[in-house]
Amino acid sequence: MNLRLHDRALWTRRHFVAALPLLGGLLCGCGGSGQDFGGFNRSLGGDIGPGYNTSLGSRYSPNNGSPTNTVGRGTYPKIETSFHLPNLKGDPFDYEKVNVQVTLRKPDGGTVDVPAFFDGEDTWRMRYTPAAPGAYAVVTVKLNGETAHEEKLEPKEWTVGGDPQPGFLRVDRGDHSRFVFDNGARYFPLGHNQAWRSNGLPDIPELFAKMSKAGENWSRVWMAHWGGTNLDWPADDRRLKPGQIDLEAAKRWDSIVEAAEKNGIYFQMTLQHHGQYSSVKGYRYSNNNNANWESNPYNVKNGGFLQNPEDFFTNREARALTKRKLYYILARWGYSPNVMAWELFNEVEGTDAGSGKLWDDIAMWHREMALFLRQYDGYRHLITTSAYPGVPLDSPVWQTVDYIQQHAYPNDLISALGIADAKEAKRLDKPFFVGEFGPSNLQDPQGAHLRVGLWASLMSGRSGAAEYWAWDTVEKHDLYGQFQSASAFLTASGLANRGDLVAAALPVETTERAALSFGPGGGWENATQNEFVVGTNGPPPGFGKFPAFLQGNAHRAMMPKPLTFQVNYAQPGTFTVQVRQVAKAGAHLKVSVMGGKTVERDFPAASADYAPKAGQETVQVEVPAGAHTVVVENTGSDWLVPGRFTLSDYAPALAALGRTGKDFAVAWVYHREAVDAPAEKEEELRAVTGKLTLPGLQKGRYRAVWWDTRAGKSLDETELTVARDKESATLVTPPIKRDVALYVVKANAPSAEKPKGRKAADLTSR
Repeated sequence: MNLRLHDRALWTRRHFVAALPLLGGLLCGCGGSGQDFGGFNRSLGGDIGPGYNTSLGSRYSPNNGSPTNTVGRGTYPKIETSFHLPNLKGDPFDYEKVNVQVTLRKPDGGTVDVPAFFDGEDTWRMRYTPAAPGAYAVVTVKLNGETAHEEKLEPKEWTVGGDPQPGFLRVDRGDHSRFVFDNGARYFPLGHNQAWRSNGLPDIPELFAKMSKAGENWSRVWMAHWGGTNLDWPADDRRLKPGQIDLEAAKRWDSIVEAAEKNGIYFQMTLQHHGQYSSVKGYRYSNNNNANWESNPYNVKNGGFLQNPEDFFTNREARALTKRKLYYILARWGYSPNVMAWELFNEVEGTDAGSGKLWDDIAMWHREMALFLRQYDGYRHLITTSAYPGVPLDSPVWQTVDYIQQHAYPNDLISALGIADAKEAKRLDKPFFVGEFGPSNLQDPQGAHLRVGLWASLMSGRSGAAEYWAWDTVEKHDLYGQFQSASAFLTASGLANRGDLVAAALPVETTERAALSFGPGGGWENATQNEFVVGTNGPPPGFGKFPAFLQGNAHRAMMPKPLTFQVNYAQPGTFTVQVRQVAKAGAHLKVSVMGGKTVERDFPAASADYAPKAGQETVQVEVPAGAHTVVVENTGSDWLVPGRFTLSDYAPALAALGRTGKDFAVAWVYHREAVDAPAEKEEELRAVTGKLTLPGLQKGRYRAVWWDTRAGKSLDETELTVARDKESATLVTPPIKRDVALYVVKANAPSAEKPKGRKAADLTSR
């Protein structure tokens, strides 16, 4: 999360379990002890294992054929024991010098060594998730490979039974863009962030329960010192010795993990965040709220050992202490299937090392920590990291992880989140979804941006929904119904189980015209495309990747050519550019119609970056009817941030994003000018009806179900017949004020709940 977008108050506060079949034996330990200590035995299969022998699951199960990943059996609830090791010498958090293992006998007679963790005074605990039913028992407790002579070991035996749960989350072997559970059931992430406990709100475990009731199955929680969840940086004034774990923070994590298990939430445990290693000068998007380096205990000014924040990635002691922390995390919470993934960093480009373009150092750090986790994590959790779109997808940082998650706060959520690039997805060969999104200013009390981003992302073809950032907004304004509607749609349609669909903008014919408005979806990055063809279906293809900053002379190499649009107006109209922010050095915007008019505006220099005054934030040029080239150029000193590009009366009033296959289709149909209109404008909105075209369906009879995205239930159901294979089918939409969704399935598919007693007038989407 780019925390310049959040207020200071938020920044300062900012049911089942499962496991993977485990292999017995010990791995050789990393580090300098030279002893053979470690976690569960596993084959790395290469030094950067892609994790394709893993699976990510949820409550969705395949309904379009047998699952492609069929090796898993699921798992059973964890077993746990505790014991005492009095008079233990050495640092209990140093796994290389004080290594405690519990040997368990499994039902098949084999044994497995499970790492134990220190829990205060002389207490140690061991947690293990069985992969098979039957009798388990402690054989011995070992300290550095020798019998430990522990005291008060309880319990010593367990009988595991009942029905197995889905298991841990993996990448589907048959489709590397999808997640599955160990038992082969598909998992489609849908939820929102719960990064830390916010003042005045319930704690994360209680919010997980609310998320579960709304049908959510994903979240993301940070190790943040201000939230009391950083294991080596206490929220109070306590100073820990290097390598010491804050057991108060660890107990908070116990409650978070247990709540995730109880409520069916699979979450990313975010282990580092950019602010820890950011100075005020470091992050180009930051203000003081992002920079925590001055208070970081690793800082030499605070008695630490790092001279500069960028040294974190290369300093030997920092890397060794990070591994000690990772080992403790694996020993204490690695048992849980509800830890979807270890997220190595939140927005690593926001560190001083990222700002300084020290990408080799950052990539090697990611590689080293990922290898460590793969060596010692016997349950083979997935590994990820996160960044803004400015970090290229071919960066070596992404090569280390099992799946990619970018963050997006664009001016146009539909352009940024709506349609994934099919060629890009194939090239990545791993899952990819947006781990944070929201409006660029994070102001969304009515949840309009949440609804738009969520439904656009469901049609994108990515590996999961786009995950909303602002949990405080969801809770304060009770926006859980948005997720409940999307979750119910996924269940009713079966969309979460489909991996054979093509995402595209779908044509909608209407008698009414509307402005076509779109914005860039990229971040601070070089422009790789400067010319776009603007059709009438929606944002021009590829514009979701265009940088958010229109560069001036200071960074001309990032944008050497002007932004050019090929347009075709049915009647004379206007082309308008909105400006949201200007660099303090100033900018100069020119908007020209080739062979016609040019309109320009100067944005003068100021003492700080600024938003233009009312009446000065748009530049508009008149465009004659017909085909034309419109050129948008910043000839000033530095960057400006464009909001929306708007073409008046350019397109049908309704637009649609969809995903289609041979015998299945879904769509999200929205009113271009009203989809995110404020609630106080509700009475002014006029419903529009159109004709939606669905391409590529096979011959046969289908059920078409229209869905109310606000109420979370079907609006209407009709029958559709396709006479010939790959013949385009046309459906008349219900009257649409804002938006509706649609799913089309074979006529003999299981029927969702049908609307009861509705009249035609009742089918208007709200």
